[in-house]
Amino acid sequence: MSENKESQVPEGYFVAAQMNEIPDDLATPRHVHKVISAAEQREIRERCAVMTRIWNAADSDAGRRVALAEYMKRADARQDIKSTLDMFLDKACNHLPPGEIEFAMAELGLAEEDNGVLSDAEKRALDHDGFVNLGQLLDADQVTAMHARYDAAIAAEGAAAAQTKGIARIETTVVKAMNRDGLLDPIFMHPRLLAAVRHILGVHLKYIGSNFHCAMPGYGHQGIHADFIWGVEKHPEVVNAIWLIDDFTEENGPTRVVPGSHRSCRHPRSEVDDLDAPVEGEVKLTASAGSCIVYNAHLWHSGTQNCSKRLRRAQHAFFSRSHRPSTDVLAVIDRQVYQRLGRVERAVLDIE
Repeated sequence: MSENKESQVPEGYFVAAQMNEIPDDLATPRHVHKVISAAEQREIRERCAVMTRIWNAADSDAGRRVALAEYMKRADARQDIKSTLDMFLDKACNHLPPGEIEFAMAELGLAEEDNGVLSDAEKRALDHDGFVNLGQLLDADQVTAMHARYDAAIAAEGAAAAQTKGIARIETTVVKAMNRDGLLDPIFMHPRLLAAVRHILGVHLKYIGSNFHCAMPGYGHQGIHADFIWGVEKHPEVVNAIWLIDDFTEENGPTRVVPGSHRSCRHPRSEVDDLDAPVEGEVKLTASAGSCIVYNAHLWHSGTQNCSKRLRRAQHAFFSRSHRPSTDVLAVIDRQVYQRLGRVERAVLDIE
């Protein structure tokens, strides 16, 4: 495959991304979506709007339960809405007592909001814009080692890493065997990252997932979305971080964001007719490999199409409030990774 060699894309990525070769026209739009009917789209919008109203009817889970009970008295109430909200409201889902993450935050120097790890300008960016570039937190040697580690993992997983055409993806990376030596520990444990997460969520936070996400040449476009099911008004529930394993350039499919959209209490599912279209005010996030961009995950955002002939590799780390439902990390963690982690790391992962 001459195209593959010219593009310097390792062969394993083609299997993982369900591709045979790089497209001739990299800029031709390739929006890979499940086709849904207009009726299904209306249902999704209405469902999201109802859950947004119920969630924001109160500032506490107790008040939200009251709002949900009132909604369920309606003749047109939907059981699937109740089931979804019940997952968040029925019970606390943290495995460890609150004292463990409090201990970890103290050990990391993050017990207090005014901890000095982030600048005032960085905090303002998180509050107002919904995102901040923390700069290059990985040095060149770390990035090079991560290139090799991810490329080897993609080759080993093969078709198991195939989820969406044009995207090579590995889930739960930082707790898999590929992290037995700690190379990927900064992805969920870097103090600057955790300071940003702590600023948004408070001390009682936990890691809930990570994935390696590689947009292939000619692919990578996503519809605008938020990383939560409905709109949230006052108290953020989730935070995401993008670690740039390659440079993000205008050409190679950087993340697009809509600054300030996290403060709107609006969700793209219930507000936007064409999720693939540009959104007024959106900007593309460009930065050098090794950088970490943290964002309030209620922010409207998406990947864009990689119009270069090279990979656009990124690693994500996702966090939530401690008591919310999440991946059962203990069920998926590699035994050797588990055994080498200390009390602080386990507290962040919410595992005993």
